[in-house]
Amino acid sequence: MLCCFLAKGKAKLYYSVSWCANSLFLLFQKRDRVTIIADILKSIRYSKKGRRKTNIMQSANLNYDQLNKYLDLLIRNGYVIVEGQIYKPTSRGLEFLETIEADYLKLRIKV
Repeated sequence: MLCCFLAKGKAKLYYSVSWCANSLFLLFQKRDRVTIIADILKSIRYSKKGRRKTNIMQSANLNYDQLNKYLDLLIRNGYVIVEGQIYKPTSRGLEFLETIEADYLKLRIKV
């Protein structure tokens, strides 16, 4: 049986229904809080000048309300600082991100 899967505007056909069902499940699976926090920290990690809310919102794939909730949490815990409208990670935030990524790799190797 054929299965159609859209990836960046290009339709790809797959012959395995189970593979297609599994990949669709992974596509629409909800992210947990730690993953969302990691996405926010990743989006501001490499910018030397910092990032604005709109840039973080787009790169972390969040809406405005969700972003405000998570940025408030990160600021209160000392993982992110605000300079005007620019958000920058602190050294504590970068260490936290490295810990998250290392633990995620450990989990992927065990599975």
